[in-house]
Amino acid sequence: MKKQQELIPLAAGDYLKSLRLKRKLSLTDVAKVIFLDESLLDDIEQGNASRIALLYRNGYIQTYARFLEVPGDEIPALLIPTETTDTGLRNIFTEAPKRNSAEKWLRASSYVLASLLVGTLAWQFTHEAVRLSQNGSSLQGKEVNLTEPEEVPGPTQKQELNGPVSASIAPLGALHSKNADGLDAAEQAWSALSKPALPDGESLLQLTVSADSWIEISDASGQELEMDLLRGGSDKSYRGKAPFRILLGRASAVRLSMDGEAVDLTDFTRDDVAQMTWPLKSQSDNGGPDGN
Repeated sequence: MKKQQELIPLAAGDYLKSLRLKRKLSLTDVAKVIFLDESLLDDIEQGNASRIALLYRNGYIQTYARFLEVPGDEIPALLIPTETTDTGLRNIFTEAPKRNSAEKWLRASSYVLASLLVGTLAWQFTHEAVRLSQNGSSLQGKEVNLTEPEEVPGPTQKQELNGPVSASIAPLGALHSKNADGLDAAEQAWSALSKPALPDGESLLQLTVSADSWIEISDASGQELEMDLLRGGSDKSYRGKAPFRILLGRASAVRLSMDGEAVDLTDFTRDDVAQMTWPLKSQSDNGGPDGN
């Protein structure tokens, strides 16, 4: 490699391209073997991969060079040097984003309304609980007279009894009645809120990132859902049409699930970089991983 640079100076991308052409391989052939996107390999050869974080760009170049059988002692010359010897990721945000007054006012108003709503619901729940306990105590403390017949209610009293019954004296069992799935009314309401319905034909991807990772996601329609460096501790969700094209840098720090089911990244990971199309064609045709 050093002798080659002294005779004919070549950029890293040009050198890798010359080795690929010498072996009579196309970008498509290489992409299938090393599990990297064809357009990404083309950007590396053309020197147009600056949009990718330096840490992951060097990782892709190293993977490509190993496949082309570049000697291990020559690979460092192909990598892009870093400014410092510290391999850790640096904070790219120099200052916090500024919020205008309208945004601050809207956020403050939202907090006030939410507090009022929670307070009102708590008061109503407490009030109803007190009424239920009082009614129960009065029924238990009432003595039953077995010797004297009860007074027959008059017309006025009958009219009062025929009126609507207060919900506060309803049996507690009715408040906790369960449906066919074994869920009571409160659990049914929480399930509906925590699992919002998705439009037909769309799926939900969920990511949990424990360390800084480069993420690229696009759906079946070609819409780019994500292409950015996500900070450790992030939780993000994406909606789109399956199958999804997914590229995960530092895949060991990423937990991925689709429609609530965890996705195993082991078979798609090379050098801590995972590239995949999910769900697989056989799964999307059969309706699931088991083909059911």
